[in-house]
Order: sequence, then C-alpha cells, then structure tokens
Amino acid sequence: MIETPTPLPPVPVKRAIQPTVGEVITSLATGNSYTIGIQIGEGNFGIVYSCKDVWDNDLAAKVLKPIGSYEKVKAAAEAEFIKLLQLRNPYITFVYDAFEYRDTFYIITERCHSPITSLFAMENFDGKLWLMPIARGLLQAVHYLHINNYAHQDIHAGNVFAAFVKDEMIPEAKQVIQFKLGDLGVARLLNEIDGENTRAQWMLPPEVLNTAEFGPTDHRIDIYHVGLLFLELAYSNALRFSTQEILEGKPREMALALPLPYSFALEKALRRHVEYRTANAMEFWRDLHTPEQADDNGL
Repeated sequence: MIETPTPLPPVPVKRAIQPTVGEVITSLATGNSYTIGIQIGEGNFGIVYSCKDVWDNDLAAKVLKPIGSYEKVKAAAEAEFIKLLQLRNPYITFVYDAFEYRDTFYIITERCHSPITSLFAMENFDGKLWLMPIARGLLQAVHYLHINNYAHQDIHAGNVFAAFVKDEMIPEAKQVIQFKLGDLGVARLLNEIDGENTRAQWMLPPEVLNTAEFGPTDHRIDIYHVGLLFLELAYSNALRFSTQEILEGKPREMALALPLPYSFALEKALRRHVEYRTANAMEFWRDLHTPEQADDNGL
C-alpha cells in the first residue's frame, strides 16, 4: 500500500500591521524603543507618525505601506534605508533607525515642524522673505545629492521641511529654524533617473514630456523643480501648470516678470532646453546673488 504523504502546513502570510497610539516598539537593530504618537502625514508609500525614543527625542516614524508582496516592500525599505545612510547631510532629514517589527517596516527620522506648504496659509504671506533662507538649505542638500551621484526627482513644497533646533540648556527658549529636504524614497542614481518618478503632472519638466526637442533627463530635473518651488515663493502662491503651459515655457515667462535677482536666477533654472538651464545647485545659489539681466538663451 502506497502511503499518501502528509501535506505540509501552509506558510503563514506576512501582513503589515500599523501601530497604535501609545504603543511601544523596539528596534532589534539599535535596542532603542519608540513610543508611537498620532499620525502626522501620509504619502504614496508610507504613513508617518510622531514618536519619541528613550532619549526623549521628538522623532517621526515612517511606516511603509504594504504595497505589493512582503518581499517587494522589504526590498524597498532596505533600498531607502541605504540611501538615507549614504546621504547624511545637515540639510537632509536625518535618519536615526530602520528596522522590521511584526512584518512591518519602520524608518525613524528626525521630526520636522512641518512642510513649507504650510507657509502659503499664513496671513499676509510674503514668499520673497522666505526664499533666500529656504534656498540656502535646500540648494546645499541638492548639491550634496548630486555630487554623490543621486537625483531626488520629486522636489516640491511638500518635501521641504522646517525644522527647529532646541537649546539643550534652555529648552523653553525660542528655537532656531532650518530648512531641510526630505522624502528620498524615489531618489535614484544619476544613471537610473526616470522621469516617471515625478508623480505630479504639473511638475514634469519639458525634457520628460519631449526629450527629442528639449534634451535628456538628468540631474537638472532637480534644478527645474527647485526653480518651480522658488517661483511659488516669489509669487507667494501655490502654482500649477498644464502640460501645454510647460511645453510653451510659461514658468520661465513668469520668472522673467520678477524683480532682480529672482528674474535672473529663476529664468535660467526654468529654461525648457536642458543644455541652457542652470548647470548645478551651486551655480543656482550664485545666480541668486547676481544682479544681472538674463540673456536670451534657452527660449
């Protein structure tokens, strides 16, 4: 008599579990424990919660959404953590920890006050007063990414954060503000840039829409995006452009209508033809300090 083999028990399906307010989770990687607070944000790939560690640091816990298989989410988490470790800079949101807990992947970063989108809701907001302080931090972050062979590909007001630095000796004292670039989830090596990683249609640069006419998609996609952000600040208003307006160069036309030095710096950054666009973040910073009229290249 042939014996029928005993079937193996089914492999349990791994399912991500979102944390609850007040829950304490511990990282096996660092031994640090984190007390989860309220949800403070949500993106395409993760939900962000406030949290505190055993050192009483105000932090943020990004919990990756279970998009796709467990193996796919794990690979995405490991890739993002590697990028965050490689790209540590004072003007990029700092990563403290990354680990798996109950089949769920956590990335712990410093907690910033808010994205600069909140500025546009301020009464009597004048973006020109904020443009240069934001530019100093943001352009240093972009420069650091580029010299390390990465491009962010998704720079906008929702990914630039206001962070406050606490005085340890006088905790109740007024804190110092800094501006930092965050959300490196779609950042890619320069030889892996894909225009489709820019999710918002109004942010697509001309070269993504028509490579044959406007040139290749390279690190200057970040320069164009920073130019759009600074244009919003210069006009003190969130701006949106149709595909046709992008191809016709409306952002650059709006930049030319600004006073110096903004007209000079922003029209270069927003030129449709990549070869005539501002070459890098350091040049952009110098242009913001150069009171000269722009030439007619790149029309």
